[in-house]
Amino acid sequence: MADANHGMGAVGSAIGGVNRALDRPLNMGLVLGLLFLAGATIGAVSLVLPHPSQYDTGAIWSNVGISYVFGFSILLLRRRLPVWALQLCVLAGTLVVTRAVYYGHDPSGYYTVFYLWICVYAFFFFGPRWGVLHVGAVGIAYAWVLTEVSGPAPVPRWLVTVGSILVAGLLVEALAAQLRRETAAAARRASNLEAASEVAHQLATQSDSHAVGWAICSAAVRTAGASAAVLWRPTTGGDALQAEAAAGADLEGAHLPFVTPASGALQVFTSAEERFETLRAGHSAQELGSGFEAGAALWEPVLKEEGAAVGVLAVYWRDRLEEVSSETRGAVRLLALEAAIAIERGELLGRLEIAARTDVLTGLLNRRAWDEELGREIARADRSGAALCVAILDLDRFKLYNDTYGHLAGDLFLKQLSAAWSQGLRTGDILARYGGEEFALALPGTNLEHALETLNRLREALTEDQTCSAGVCQWDGEESAERLTARADTLLYAAKAAGRDRIAPNDSDG
Repeated sequence: MADANHGMGAVGSAIGGVNRALDRPLNMGLVLGLLFLAGATIGAVSLVLPHPSQYDTGAIWSNVGISYVFGFSILLLRRRLPVWALQLCVLAGTLVVTRAVYYGHDPSGYYTVFYLWICVYAFFFFGPRWGVLHVGAVGIAYAWVLTEVSGPAPVPRWLVTVGSILVAGLLVEALAAQLRRETAAAARRASNLEAASEVAHQLATQSDSHAVGWAICSAAVRTAGASAAVLWRPTTGGDALQAEAAAGADLEGAHLPFVTPASGALQVFTSAEERFETLRAGHSAQELGSGFEAGAALWEPVLKEEGAAVGVLAVYWRDRLEEVSSETRGAVRLLALEAAIAIERGELLGRLEIAARTDVLTGLLNRRAWDEELGREIARADRSGAALCVAILDLDRFKLYNDTYGHLAGDLFLKQLSAAWSQGLRTGDILARYGGEEFALALPGTNLEHALETLNRLREALTEDQTCSAGVCQWDGEESAERLTARADTLLYAAKAAGRDRIAPNDSDG
């Protein structure tokens, strides 16, 4: 998981680097400064090498100096230069190039190439609108040079030169725009993968299903650029979908009865097929209520491996959208898969928790669960001041029963007895298999007198001539769960010692 997160970070950093290279004024200033220095160097070399005799060498050398000053100044100040200042520097570059062409006395000579540099830079960094404006500035400057040097401006030469510069600039802008689109798409994909990675991390480290559901919904809002997302799950009764988790809107706990008309979530849950819809006025009120009016929604079924829907991940936009991109659909589909894994994991953990607390044979609570439940009942009795009785019951001579009829018959007897005793108790009473043929019973809100009545009813439920002994006592308001259980167990042994088939209450309890 750490490697995956590191990989996502590396992808995001690389894409961020491309975007910064394209757009940040710091890099724009760096490139512009280097262009000035490169132009100055080429101009100096052109003067050192053999060159046309009509060149005004002194003026062009001054141009070289001006370009070096501009170049080094831009490089030194690039961290402080705003974009508008760079625009002025580009215009200054147009004037410097025009001056070089003028003093070269050759409008079709070497220095006109620098006009192309200026326009390519403008289109690449400033975009098509500013690029065209800078081409216009170059066109005006070049027309002036042609008029001054060659007399009346030769229109064909001007059109070929400026038109070629414009075409080159537009081509560069098209390539830059394509690069930006590709990096933006890559950024979205990286963001989607990063969101899925975060959800997977939550899934691996969180046992709280609500926290995982919220992480999934939050990731859906972020990756889809949506206003809200809801994880709809069927209620326990199976008569409605319930918002188990939500992000972007206060929708948790909302219900969608299966009789609700025109609900996209219900239709997708039933069909197990993805659906996107542009919502008309009032349509979304049936699903989200008046507090959230959605303009578009994407419903993605949360599927088990066999294809049955166990929920719906719904993404909502307040704006009306006519469609969503394939990247968005793929991201939501991936998050729905994570939701399916989370649901399956939650169900597995629930089954494991039940198994860890349940006696395999009888289905009653086991000793570990008994200790936990009795601790809670004591805390509840301490807060409320209500009575609490605890009993330990043990079947008499059950080993003889097993020896006579076999262990399979003994197991069957224990299962039938556990079912009969459970049916004879109140909803809040706690019955556990304490070990072997020994059972523990907690009776909240019951005093010793009523506890004895309950135990006698349980003894009467015994069949096949079996009997049991029991020890029962009432909590004294101070003792721990372990001490209370131990006191009931001691009374059980007293009942056994007194001849079995009886109940031994603690006389001091009343």
